[in-house]
Amino acid sequence: MSDDTTRRRFLAVAGSTTALALAGCAGGGDDGDGGDGGGTESMDDGMTETDSMDGGMTETDEGMMRGPTTVTVRIENVAPTDFYGAETSTGGAIWVTPGAYAVHTGENPIFTEGEEASVGLEALAEAGPPTGFMNEPGLVDELQDMAGSMGVDAAGAYTPENTVADPNDPMGEVPGAPPIAPGGAFEFDVEAEPGQRLSFASMFVPSNDLFFAPGAEGIELWPEGGEPVAGDVTDSVGLWDAGTEPNGQPGRDPDQAPAQDSPDQGADEGGVVRPVDGVMDGYDYPAVSDAIRVTLTPGGSMDG
Repeated sequence: MSDDTTRRRFLAVAGSTTALALAGCAGGGDDGDGGDGGGTESMDDGMTETDSMDGGMTETDEGMMRGPTTVTVRIENVAPTDFYGAETSTGGAIWVTPGAYAVHTGENPIFTEGEEASVGLEALAEAGPPTGFMNEPGLVDELQDMAGSMGVDAAGAYTPENTVADPNDPMGEVPGAPPIAPGGAFEFDVEAEPGQRLSFASMFVPSNDLFFAPGAEGIELWPEGGEPVAGDVTDSVGLWDAGTEPNGQPGRDPDQAPAQDSPDQGADEGGVVRPVDGVMDGYDYPAVSDAIRVTLTPGGSMDG
């Protein structure tokens, strides 16, 4: 990195997730039947109520869930404990750091493929903290600042209590955002409505500036005209190079977490975000599905 930034220190991430309020979802619509035997009955104030249908259907057409609903997101580290050599900085394991997420209706607000990473994404991709380097905005701050614009409806951080040592401080002397080792998992809840999607980012350790994240469209939480998505959605996630620092051999480069002495140690690459498959750096990386598993579990409707 450049000389004027090497003095930056990263902040500790909050221990609990934060999220901005979502707008309420509108109710069911009119069936359009204006005849005497139609499905709606006019009320004195001009409002309508929906009669039960012969087939037992109610105003929630065909039993389809109305929003918002709570969706539990689980990001699990399923990597082997010996993907890299035992003498490497993580003892051969792959770690996944806490990260930032956004619920949105537009495209993935965390990055755009082929463009430079934001300051917040640079900090997460190089050192792990979603709260950023000292005196600079973190990825969580950037996403929360987008709320109400650019299609972002909510944003926050996910950080569990039980994690392995901080990637920049294995001795635990400096506060930071400790990652999860193989077998660990992050779980957090988001509120979802029809048409909304999920994006997130977590650092891949050991690396100089790699991170896990969905692509441009994010992960579908609830399709319009359908029901909330449930199950494994890992195929929507990729491994990305932030383009902020040249790649070194995973687990052996002194300028990468967890071996580096400072969170932004290393040269400035001046590149753009792109899939790691297109980098062609000659190093070995696991398939995403061999490193993490992402699942969605929708709960009940939150309508009162």
